[in-house]
Amino acid sequence: MRGYILIILLPLFFNFSCSPPEKNVSNDKKNNELVSLEFIRKDKQERISRDGQKIIPSPEIQKENKELSTLELGSEIEHKIKEILDAKQIDLNLIDDSFQGNLIYPKALKKSELLSQGLKLWTDGDQLEVVTKIDFLSSIRAISKVFDKGINIKTVDVLQNGQTIKSRHLVDFLSYNREAHAVWQCEWIKSIGEGLKLFSLIREDFNEIATERDKLFEDQTEKILGNNPNFDIQFNQSISSWAGQITRVGDLAMTGHNGLSIGDANGDGRDDFYVCEAGSLPNRLYLQQEDGTAIDVSAESGLDWYEDSRSSLFVDLDNDGDQDLVVATIAMIVFCENNGEGVFRARGGFPNAQYPFSMSASDYDLDGMLDIYVCVYGEGDIESNSRGFGDRIPVPFHSASNGGNNVLIKNHGEFRFSDATQETGLNYQNNRWSFAASWEDFDKDGDPDLYVANDFGSNSMYRNDGGVFVDIAKDLGIDDPGAGMSVSWGDLNNDANFDLYVGNMFSSAGLRISAVDSFASHQDKSVVTAMRYFAEGNSLFIGESKKFEIWPKDFPVSMGRWSWSSGFADLNNDGWEDLVVSNGYITGWREKPDL
Repeated sequence: MRGYILIILLPLFFNFSCSPPEKNVSNDKKNNELVSLEFIRKDKQERISRDGQKIIPSPEIQKENKELSTLELGSEIEHKIKEILDAKQIDLNLIDDSFQGNLIYPKALKKSELLSQGLKLWTDGDQLEVVTKIDFLSSIRAISKVFDKGINIKTVDVLQNGQTIKSRHLVDFLSYNREAHAVWQCEWIKSIGEGLKLFSLIREDFNEIATERDKLFEDQTEKILGNNPNFDIQFNQSISSWAGQITRVGDLAMTGHNGLSIGDANGDGRDDFYVCEAGSLPNRLYLQQEDGTAIDVSAESGLDWYEDSRSSLFVDLDNDGDQDLVVATIAMIVFCENNGEGVFRARGGFPNAQYPFSMSASDYDLDGMLDIYVCVYGEGDIESNSRGFGDRIPVPFHSASNGGNNVLIKNHGEFRFSDATQETGLNYQNNRWSFAASWEDFDKDGDPDLYVANDFGSNSMYRNDGGVFVDIAKDLGIDDPGAGMSVSWGDLNNDANFDLYVGNMFSSAGLRISAVDSFASHQDKSVVTAMRYFAEGNSLFIGESKKFEIWPKDFPVSMGRWSWSSGFADLNNDGWEDLVVSNGYITGWREKPDL
């Protein structure tokens, strides 16, 4: 029924097709590599249909790897901990009678001097007194009263030695306006017939945060967008829901790599936003109103395309004072001119950046025109219509160089653009499955430098030397060879030097698996170390004068989970920049979203 309603509301389907640049350019002026775009009207039935085919995992994926039994052991331990922490029905048999350890909740908390507006922070004030089983159980009941919204457990290390098992855990305690974080070192005894029993628990790094306010943040999505007819039909639906309604030719990506951009589309002084959607779903432009709500003007603006779109940027490309729009579609980079009132006209598409992910804008050569850098993840094969992992896999996993080629698109003015990648030196180390890039003049010489986060291997830090770039990431110690997915610049310590935060992947399961001796035993030790780094989380580099200090891979800075996006922002207006991390991933197939 939802698909039928969508067909009624969305009568047009736009699809981009391109011809070779030399035959079909958007104008005959020099230095322009854009091709013209053809908008095609499709019949309604071609847009949304049901595909009854099931995707069956290959035998290789289904095959169980017996050597990595630490994964099952870690899951069993997490299950046991959750049973132990169930204050309503504590199973005494899960804790050994000879238990000795620390209280889960400290008797004394030390108030920190570093407080922000509206926030209070306490750290562990106990002397870590060793207690018995009875006192330990009392501590479980006490903490359940303070943190009534649940406890999250992440097991980051498991080491088995005969019948003794040692494990390390990251623990989050949650309540309405309070949370706490700790690291636990546990020891377990495994015996025949009785299974696992907790023998010891050592509490580390306990800290508690509370807010004086009723709420720090509140979800306003429905209040702002709920009056739009497409809110329930499209905006509020999950990928799982759409996957059962859209055919494979519709370009719906299950990973959901579709971004949004914020800008003043119609020049009224208020921020609007453009949402990029997966193939077969229309992109949406929402204009902010005086009362703070936003209305959908996608069709009126000329931007309700159905082409799979990965990212977009509001930027003034022609220096006429309004925000134009650049959209990275699966086929090409589309440049749209704003008439100043929020109506856009596609001026052409750059075809040599297929399968793009993110974009960033800067005037790299200081000619007064904003240029566009495009991260191309895996460029794919035009003939076979495959891309990303469907076309190839990263090889080698820890240092791949067979991804798509990133592109620097130079702006010549009057909507003329050309590929400047090679002439500027940005073709070096340029095919590493790049997710994101960010510009900043880190060395303060007056021109913007570029950091690129790569998904499978070392990142790049391109220093701008008068419009020519040199990769100096390794020299600075910021090549960060992990699963780079986001990057942001800021100044955490207010010393006027730029700091760098790179979003990677934190995986407790990955840390456990890669710690066992049998993990990748056929590989060189340096390769195993590099692969383990992929699970260690985000990286923070503190800027100094033309160099960086590497912040220890410690919690909570590194534990951003699967960090698709990250950024510096002063959330509480206290003059100090905070860190915001957007994370999550598909953990299973469910009718309702699981993240």
